[in-house]
Amino acid sequence: MADKFVKTVLAAVSAIICWLLLSYLFFPIKLSAPPQVYFAETVTHMIPLKAVITSVFVLLAVFIYEQRAKRKRKKKIDTVLKNS
Repeated sequence: MADKFVKTVLAAVSAIICWLLLSYLFFPIKLSAPPQVYFAETVTHMIPLKAVITSVFVLLAVFIYEQRAKRKRKKKIDTVLKNS
């Protein structure tokens, strides 16, 4: 249960960070407008491309988390087996 919660939080945080990085660093727009309008337009610009890239990075983050957890469990089991 806790593992599922951690994966969900990890996916959400990595998606938000990736989307904002794509919006402001890689695909910025030139617009003279108030901050709220600029934010809304920047975040909604190029949605399909950003969605694909964000999905790839979210899957990569969850995969890396699972591999580290798997490695940690294996190391713990090996340590227990060596001590017995």
